[in-house]
Amino acid sequence: MIHLSQQQITTGRVPPIELSDQLTVAVRFRSTGSGAERSQALVAQWTLASDFDAFSSYDATHTDGLVCAGYMGGVFDGRYIYFSPNRDSRLRDSVHGRVLRYDTLGEFDDPSSYTAFDVEHVTHLRTVNYYGAAFDGRYVYFSPQDEGHQYHSRVLRYDTRSGFKDRASWQSYDMGMIHSHQGVAFDGRFVYFPPGYEGTSNYESILEDKHSGQFMRYDTHSEFANPDSWQRFDSKPLSERATNFDGAAVDGRYVYFVPLSNGLVLRFDTRGRFEDSGSWHSYDVSRFRKDGWFVGAVFDGCYLYLVAYSHGVIVRCDTNGDFSDDESWSTRDVSGTAGLDTGGFDGGLFDGRYAYFMPWNNPQGKHHSNFLRFDTLGDFDDAANWTACDAGHVGGMKTIGYNGGVFDGRFLYGAPVCDDDEFHGRILRYDTLAEGTFALRHSDYGHNGGLCAAVPGPSFIVNTDRGPISAAAHQALGPGAHEVAGVYSQGALRLIVDGAVVTEIVGSGALQRSEAEIAIGQFADSAARFEGSIEAVVIGDGALDVEQISRALRSGDAGA
Repeated sequence: MIHLSQQQITTGRVPPIELSDQLTVAVRFRSTGSGAERSQALVAQWTLASDFDAFSSYDATHTDGLVCAGYMGGVFDGRYIYFSPNRDSRLRDSVHGRVLRYDTLGEFDDPSSYTAFDVEHVTHLRTVNYYGAAFDGRYVYFSPQDEGHQYHSRVLRYDTRSGFKDRASWQSYDMGMIHSHQGVAFDGRFVYFPPGYEGTSNYESILEDKHSGQFMRYDTHSEFANPDSWQRFDSKPLSERATNFDGAAVDGRYVYFVPLSNGLVLRFDTRGRFEDSGSWHSYDVSRFRKDGWFVGAVFDGCYLYLVAYSHGVIVRCDTNGDFSDDESWSTRDVSGTAGLDTGGFDGGLFDGRYAYFMPWNNPQGKHHSNFLRFDTLGDFDDAANWTACDAGHVGGMKTIGYNGGVFDGRFLYGAPVCDDDEFHGRILRYDTLAEGTFALRHSDYGHNGGLCAAVPGPSFIVNTDRGPISAAAHQALGPGAHEVAGVYSQGALRLIVDGAVVTEIVGSGALQRSEAEIAIGQFADSAARFEGSIEAVVIGDGALDVEQISRALRSGDAGA
């Protein structure tokens, strides 16, 4: 067991250590702020890939005898990835409720790692066609869109502590509005559903000609079926253009809603009252691109990137600046990056260093799979920091047409929708890791995909020969002194926060050895920097219990 000296902590780098298949990583630190949505590493032997070619694919279209095609976004609960069901053909009434789930502890290309469940009639309401999902640490929430002939506001919720195919695990709540919602946000307590389109009482009519400003918000500390747990806010009185949003992001205090059209980014201050118009502010990005047209956003801890939809103009906001000041905003046209057609994306992801933009369709409406990547350690205006890769044919299959994605701490997953020929369930995965054994994080970006939402809080991930195993607290830490530790031993991974085991994941696999340096307060490539001071670090081959970890952090002696 190694107790790092203050000099080693200050230097921020130590040589790799020899490990068996047991590991303890523990840190005592003082944080300056919660940084709930920032990717902040405490200790990591985790080197991100500079090459951009590690793609793989799996066709889940016929999982469990169901047609599993057409998904809009998804979310990760710490073990499982849930893809949000939308529709399975170009016909508007082909909406479905077949939720697709992947077990990240299983092999990616093993059919037994996948399961599907049709939730269309799992409750007393018809629950089909959802657009994004959120996870609050226990429940997964699906954001409602339409039922083929009319928009609906039936929020669907799944209890991850119960059986996936147990009908009692599922609930629905209807806000009674004929409106669609597109994407979702979560600030640690409240789930927000951004408005899309407004319908009419004519059941046969979906025209997408009326834009909605009806935001919905749910208090996760209250009863799901209680009307008092739900609130509405109409943004139209702010501006007739403050409507039709698609995706959202949170920077720790503010919630940003991304304009699909109309060009107004809307920001809500979570310290204010939801119904108070003074809590809301807007910024017009149509000066960069007429009418806007963005879907989802990526947040790197400082900058918010609006994801260009059917064009190549990426808009960036410095969240540390004045939201209303033009100097806080910049733009870059990324069309033609690396000689590829890189105009048109749908959602984006962040791995702690690189921002990825999920390919969707180009300005002519043709679907493509030209992934775009930006190195956030470099200059936004420098073309050398932008690259692209054609992932349109991976694993012997056509891999085009993805809407948002999911990040599990190592792999990025594209939510499959359709290509120019058909709707499909071909999941595309990208490996962000070059080499590494573990990463202990203070916090991570939870809205990682553009159409999903979570607040992971402290987390611990290990890289094994069977893939990554991770655990997260799903609750942000406040400012001040804390102790966080990760322990991996005998097929179980435990996350310990301030002397208590908050999460335990059953998983097995031999630790993957790495020759990379161990970085303190960052990743090895200076990404995902911790905002605060680290006072003590213990790393070693062995599985310490809670008391041993506490003693080791205070004295350097594990007493094991």
